[in-house]
Amino acid sequence: MEEQDILIEEGMNLLYSGMVVVFSFLVLLIISVNILRVIFSVLTQNKAEESFDPLLVEQNNIHHKIIKEVLGGIRS
Repeated sequence: MEEQDILIEEGMNLLYSGMVVVFSFLVLLIISVNILRVIFSVLTQNKAEESFDPLLVEQNNIHHKIIKEVLGGIRS
């Protein structure tokens, strides 16, 4: 009985250690993804503000008109 108790105790310790490792890995992964999301959103906002292209705005307006015409044709 003594040997079985030792094995069960060591198995539980191993299980708890594994759970702590997985939990800490997931926490670090979530934190790093959120940090990267914030960094990239700031970078893309700065880049969008610096590169304002009137031609791109005109192309977007044309695309919006085409989409409205297609959706209007589908609905009627």
